[in-house]
Amino acid sequence: MERVVTLENVELSDIHDRPELITSLLYKKFLQKIEEAIEAMSEHKYDRVNSALQLCNDIITRLGFGIKYEAGVLADRLEMLYQYVFDLIWAANYTKDTAKMREAKQIIEELDRAWTTAMEKVKQSDSTASSINSGMKMKRPSINPYERMEIEQETLEKAQANPREL
Repeated sequence: MERVVTLENVELSDIHDRPELITSLLYKKFLQKIEEAIEAMSEHKYDRVNSALQLCNDIITRLGFGIKYEAGVLADRLEMLYQYVFDLIWAANYTKDTAKMREAKQIIEELDRAWTTAMEKVKQSDSTASSINSGMKMKRPSINPYERMEIEQETLEKAQANPREL
């Protein structure tokens, strides 16, 4: 049985070569820090609010760096969402507005739930596929569709520039 990794017990060996787990942990750390900021606001401890919100924006920035743009439109939309949350946190820190903090928290909670669900479904499908294939390994395509499009575009441009060379 696989050990459940949480913020409290995570080790480097748990996340090595598992970017999906890193993303999940970043979402959870963001939610922890935004909650700390909201609580510190009610206690008027603005230094703690500032520190927690700065860490939230650091986390959002890191999440943005992890986007794989080969995913197409979905990756672009996710980047826009991260930018929106970043701007919300920045404005919330500047104005000390808990409504903006709560909005950012709600967005990341929804992303975290969706991400967790997706990870569980992939894990289930992997275990189902492994029992069906009984030892056969699934082979990844050697070229992804975006690389194929780039190659086809380059070939077309070369053919148009010098039709006799092809």
